Amino acid sequence: MMRGVVFDLDGTLVDTVDLHVLTWVEACRELGVEVSESYVRGLVGLSAEDIAKKLVSDYGEALRLARLKRKIYLARVNEVRLFPEVPEVLEKLKYVYGMKLAVASSTNVETIVAVLKAKNIIDFFDSFVGSDLVNRGKPEPDMFIEALRKIGVSPGESFIVGDTEYDIVPANLIGAVSVLVCRGECRKLAAEPRHIIKDLRELIDLVERYRGASY
Repeated sequence: MMRGVVFDLDGTLVDTVDLHVLTWVEACRELGVEVSESYVRGLVGLSAEDIAKKLVSDYGEALRLARLKRKIYLARVNEVRLFPEVPEVLEKLKYVYGMKLAVASSTNVETIVAVLKAKNIIDFFDSFVGSDLVNRGKPEPDMFIEALRKIGVSPGESFIVGDTEYDIVPANLIGAVSVLVCRGECRKLAAEPRHIIKDLRELIDLVERYRGASY
């Protein structure tokens, strides 16, 4: 029986990739660092610190850049867009199927909570894990392991749902059911997801399928 779902945040529950890219570029500009939007876009999914280290070579400057970026992003958190099917899907998973729900995101917990509160979906979740709570960020599995520990669900009883290989690689590694959300054109990934869905409503169909298979 599948008992839990761990969601990535950006690109999975909320449409924030463009906002992340723009705020990275703005933070870089303030620090006098030239960077292209296309290069930053390819880094989204890593932790802020890991992205900053790829943008500037000096460690101290990288930490300063990551802090500045978070400040700029939080100031614009109301610009975050929620994918339209999300509230309906979360409500069914939690209250119809009784599943434990968590968020595991490469951002920090403060940002996770700010986004979920801004979009009025925070009460659906039993736990949040950000890059600041684990030693190693995605694509290492640490934050997914911690998220599952917090909700008391084993990997084999869980779906891990995300929109990049940074979610799929660790999900497969720990033996969870990996689900790739591919709302547009699917890119070839370094790991094969167990399932590919076009939006989160299809996750309900997967829950039904696995529930039926468990009897």
